[in-house]
Amino acid sequence: MNEHTVDVSIDTAGGEVGTGLSCPHALNEPLKKASAILRSFAWDAYMAEFVGTFFLVLTIGLNVVQGNDLAPLSIGAILMVMIFAMGSVSGGHFNPAVTLAVWLSRRQKITLRDAGIYWVVQLLAGLVAGLTYSGVLGASFALEPIDDKRGTIMSACLVEILYTCALCLVILNVATTNQDTPNHYFGLAIGSTVGSAAIAIGGVSGCSLNPAVSFGVTITHVLTMESEGRHWDYIGLYLAAPLVGAALAAAIFYAVRPAEYGGKKDK
Repeated sequence: MNEHTVDVSIDTAGGEVGTGLSCPHALNEPLKKASAILRSFAWDAYMAEFVGTFFLVLTIGLNVVQGNDLAPLSIGAILMVMIFAMGSVSGGHFNPAVTLAVWLSRRQKITLRDAGIYWVVQLLAGLVAGLTYSGVLGASFALEPIDDKRGTIMSACLVEILYTCALCLVILNVATTNQDTPNHYFGLAIGSTVGSAAIAIGGVSGCSLNPAVSFGVTITHVLTMESEGRHWDYIGLYLAAPLVGAALAAAIFYAVRPAEYGGKKDK
């Protein structure tokens, strides 16, 4: 018995199908537009942001739950290597606050659309990482100040703002400027900033500096039924404070890097 194959693939350029039937022009144009829209998305960058954020939050969770004394070193190191690995793909943000700072720097380093998608991907990665370390260790934790005294809460908010500002300012300067990029030290500088912050303020706020960390840790703690409900009181602090720090960093960057905005050259 003779076998026949039929090619039914659509030729979007000529409006024909392999069977010899005419493909309506009305169908051809939407296909072209849909294809162009899909190609316009930076899928590789989104995946890189997911992977980097996932391993950052996973490393934080595993260290904190186990009470490791070398947690700052471990966390700074994983951030450093993920930035070196994925920085050329997505910029190595792994943090909605960093994405906000880069967008606010107003140098077309990231579009508003991509910034929004980065946020969604980073928050999702944080949640998946939280559920992962909770599943591995059978435990979770909540981000919160040392105690409920107002002074301590305000102190936690202040240090989260200040050290997120420091982190974002370092990133803007070592990873996004025309003068200093590309370089071979940006990952080390960024990872060292996070490690230093963890040592300095871990006993004050827990050192999140990252809404993806705050979101993943808090939601995981609630979903695993270990939360008494009161930890929701702090989610606003740990989501908002890093964003304020990011905005502050962008403002400082604008002041100290006039060459990036067409002003006098940096020395």
